[in-house]
Amino acid sequence: MSNSLKHEIWREDSVVSEAMFSENSMLHELDFQDLAISTVAVKAVLDAAKAVMEKFMPGSRPEKLSASQAIALFADRVFWEEDTGKLILCSDYDHRSFCLPIPSDHWHLKSNLGIIQ
Repeated sequence: MSNSLKHEIWREDSVVSEAMFSENSMLHELDFQDLAISTVAVKAVLDAAKAVMEKFMPGSRPEKLSASQAIALFADRVFWEEDTGKLILCSDYDHRSFCLPIPSDHWHLKSNLGIIQ
């Protein structure tokens, strides 16, 4: 797993843009609770959330944003892109969507822990 993760934020006006993917891409919606992401990906999500806040949320205080708050910001819609294995985290804010790709080597599904009592 690489130690750096270059990230881009895609901005779109409604749903996940088909332009983000190849014509034959298959997206699968996932529940963020079922996923684990690397510490490098957490840092990328934090940086991306701060960038979105600075540009699109006047009066917000991005310098006070915690990693868990940043992740919550980008967990509105989560997709797995079948062809590349990327995870796509999307945030919906003020009739806009912001999507952040996470490379396949920076996330995985959590192991099934069974019933915990």
